[in-house]
Amino acid sequence: MFLTLTMKEGGNVKFGGNEAGKIIGTRTIGNSSISINNVWLVDGLRHNLLSISQFYDNGYDVMFYKTNCIIVNKNDNSIVFKGKRVDNVYKINFSELVDQKVVFLL
Repeated sequence: MFLTLTMKEGGNVKFGGNEAGKIIGTRTIGNSSISINNVWLVDGLRHNLLSISQFYDNGYDVMFYKTNCIIVNKNDNSIVFKGKRVDNVYKINFSELVDQKVVFLL
C-alpha cells in the first residue's frame, strides 16, 4: 500500500499497554483512487493506524456507531468511506474502498 516512503530518524509513538514504537519513516499509503499523506512508519507496528484528529483537521467528520464508523466530508455531507467494527477496533479495508465509490482522500 506504499505510494511513497521517506526514511527519517526520531520520534516515538505510544500505543496500547504503554508500549512505544520508534518512528522510522513517513509515507503516503493508498492506491490509484485514494491516498492518505503523512502516515508514520513505526518500527514493530503491524497495522496502519489512522489519526482521527487528522481527519478533522482536513475537513472531515468521523461518526462512530456500535458496528461501524463513517467518515463524512464537511463541505457537502457526502460519505467518504465506512469502516467496520471488529472487536474494539474500527477497521477500514482499502481494497473495499473502490466498492464504496471513493474517489480520493488527501
